[in-house]
Amino acid sequence: MLLPRPTLPRAVLSACLLLALGACGEASAPPPATAVPASSPESAAIRTDDASHAGAAPVTGLNGGAVRRFLVGQYGELAQLQGDWPGTPLADGLGADAASREVCARAAIGTPDAPAELVAVCGVPDGAGHANSALTDFFLLRENADAVMAAARAHMDGFGSAGDVADIAVHRFGPRLYGFVVEDGFTGQGIAIGNTSLVLPHGDGFEVAGSLRSSLDNLGAMTGCGERNDCTPDAAYDLTFDFAIDDRDTTAVAWPLRVHERGEACGRRIDRTHLVPFDPTTGAWAVPAELQRDGCD
Repeated sequence: MLLPRPTLPRAVLSACLLLALGACGEASAPPPATAVPASSPESAAIRTDDASHAGAAPVTGLNGGAVRRFLVGQYGELAQLQGDWPGTPLADGLGADAASREVCARAAIGTPDAPAELVAVCGVPDGAGHANSALTDFFLLRENADAVMAAARAHMDGFGSAGDVADIAVHRFGPRLYGFVVEDGFTGQGIAIGNTSLVLPHGDGFEVAGSLRSSLDNLGAMTGCGERNDCTPDAAYDLTFDFAIDDRDTTAVAWPLRVHERGEACGRRIDRTHLVPFDPTTGAWAVPAELQRDGCD
């Protein structure tokens, strides 16, 4: 049986993507999106602080009251920007599960002429057990007259376990491209797998444009290995995968990733960096098999 990995608190491709976000982003607006911290010192140009990106125009969000009214229209009067609320969604396309929900990610991504935000709502289904995934709703919100409308939206139920994910945040992936980073993971039979999913707007919806490991170990399964006959101590592995966004190409639709893999893998010390390019044809990052594996190789 799969058990949930310990979770962190939640405080929180192509030209068509540029068109989808180009018209995007007032008072009560959330902070601008920030990028994933660089974990490798290979290049000072790899993004470490999105808000200070040279030449970047200031991003603009939406009025908080208008965003809450939008959420009320989707989830009912109990919906709010901070804290959680119970209930079943009112709007079609958000599933029919009763759950405890909260805004788990929200960031401004628009311009003064076209304010916009990315918003994620996370839901833990009522009575969720180990096998239940989380309920995650993604929205690209824009102004529409005096109201807020969803230019893109998606309901996904494939992340996390025990009805929860570890973390969701908004990040900048290209000069005009923003999306979500979803962290989740599982533990089963002493093997722990952490995963990072990159979710981007696509047309009027969202798609997973990349999935890669964030951690991988079998230390639980190796406990007492020396006294047993079903394993050998040199079969242990304990790996971490940290990714940074390489934003040196100012003409790119989406920037490549640099993934720093480090740790121990079956008697070998691992310390290497993978370059993961973005393929505008598929609208996704070309993640190699070694960053999606379940063991040493």
